[in-house]
Amino acid sequence: MEADINPSLARELAEILSEPRVRDGLACDGPLLVAARLLSGAARYEMTATTVVGVLGRDDMDAFDSLVHTIAQDFGLEATVKLKVGSFSVRFSRPPADGEPWLSCH
Repeated sequence: MEADINPSLARELAEILSEPRVRDGLACDGPLLVAARLLSGAARYEMTATTVVGVLGRDDMDAFDSLVHTIAQDFGLEATVKLKVGSFSVRFSRPPADGEPWLSCH
């Protein structure tokens, strides 16, 4: 069974995945970059945030922090990082637009 996918999303994914990797080092750089690029390229009403979950070794913490910061800065996004022993989650979100109310549900 084939799932229907938005043709523009399919083209965007194909373009992202065909580009050479510009960041070497961590295995999570690809998924983080794809998530940030998809979010930043989508219209506000299509996508407001995305989360990447993965595995991370303790020795990779400085490189990981630097990578997340660089990606968020490059794409104009906010990043929230949660760490557990051996794993991480990074939520990329758009900063509120000027004059846009910020809704928070607790």
